[in-house]
Amino acid sequence: MSKELFLQSMKALLGDSYPAFESSLEQPPFRGVYVNELKCSTARFRQLFPFPIEPTPFAPCGFYLDPDTAHLGTHPLHHAGAFYAQEPSAMSAAAVLAAKPGEKVLDMCAAPGGKTAAIAAALGGNGLLWSNEYVKQRTFTLLSNCERMGVRNAVISNADSAVLAKQLPQFFDKVLVDAPCSGEGMLRREKADYEKWSPKNIALCARRQAEILHNAAQTLACGGELVYSTCTFNRTENEEAVEAFLATHPDFELLPIQEPFGSPGFGMPEARRIFPADGGEGHFVAKLKKRGEAAAVKYSDFTAGSAPAAFDDFYKQQFAAAPAGRPCEIGGKIFICR
Repeated sequence: MSKELFLQSMKALLGDSYPAFESSLEQPPFRGVYVNELKCSTARFRQLFPFPIEPTPFAPCGFYLDPDTAHLGTHPLHHAGAFYAQEPSAMSAAAVLAAKPGEKVLDMCAAPGGKTAAIAAALGGNGLLWSNEYVKQRTFTLLSNCERMGVRNAVISNADSAVLAKQLPQFFDKVLVDAPCSGEGMLRREKADYEKWSPKNIALCARRQAEILHNAAQTLACGGELVYSTCTFNRTENEEAVEAFLATHPDFELLPIQEPFGSPGFGMPEARRIFPADGGEGHFVAKLKKRGEAAAVKYSDFTAGSAPAAFDDFYKQQFAAAPAGRPCEIGGKIFICR
């Protein structure tokens, strides 16, 4: 019954476009890989990768993979961190975020790590990436993927978004909220999840998304940008979630997304929607900006010999406690030595 209710909701949402969507449910789901340019250039990857791939419209380093490709996770290039297996439309969020070297970026809901890896590659080892995951068990997967992908300038945390809002106010230049959602865009791939679909679950997800968005806004510096994304189709978790956020956060404005993938949001042309007809399983992406002048950098770069003291000061300001060990500088990086 849940599948029938879901299809009825999609028919009401899509109108004349529904038959094409219904037909797409019988097709194999899209598969893709994201090339990790921290480890390997895209040109070199195409020379080395033994499977046929084609570019996606969602990210410069994203490629479609044949649906029948097998044993991808056992290939040496995977173990070396040269690529991340990712559903193609999921690549759109990090591409819209467009992190730049030197920026401080928060990935609020980061596991399993595909978007974090893309952000890290965009930073190119310069700046700070803070990757947070609320579910502790998923944090281990996030950490493993960051290690495999060669991410060296990241903090991995397992915290409630409210804790980050309190401890890191107005700290980040950019924030990505790829929010936990009802996952309607994944139902073509995970057909067993049809039974989990319900209007009640959508309402629950929307409440959680509103809380995460509010907390994410507190961590963003004035002049900074926030990208909100989901892998679901309904308006409640997408356009309506953004509208509700803007209504309660007048210091934010909606920015038009310039990337040419997908189609405009429903009643929200600045946002982008992706359906299977657009070449991906399903995604919604919106970009917002916090009004005001960007504040001066709060913490200067470490200078030779000053790193442990500077780190100790930073740590105490953020967490109101001394580090659980002695900060030490090794090779230009800071470690907490016990």
